[in-house]
Amino acid sequence: MFDLVSEMFCFVTATVSFLYGTRILWVCGKRCNFVVAPAEKKQSLKATIPGGVVVYSFGFLIVFTEVLSGTLTIVMTSLVSALLLSHFVVSMAMPELKRDPSSYID
Repeated sequence: MFDLVSEMFCFVTATVSFLYGTRILWVCGKRCNFVVAPAEKKQSLKATIPGGVVVYSFGFLIVFTEVLSGTLTIVMTSLVSALLLSHFVVSMAMPELKRDPSSYID
């Protein structure tokens, strides 16, 4: 019974970590638009991305603890995965990178 509750707690904690990390980084990516000066964009990214990486890495630590073995393997895999996912989410949320398919139609 304790194992089941423990697994449910880990699943819920990891899911909430991924949701909050995505929310933090999505808002950061949305703020980077053409109106904002590049210096302000860099400052916003430098301030927000580390927080998202920490939240994501916490979720990945929980998930990879169940899947992998070895402390160094779990920590390194979590950090690399969090770093890659955080940059992917920010870049997908940036309005400048969104394409308008109607502009390509003749």
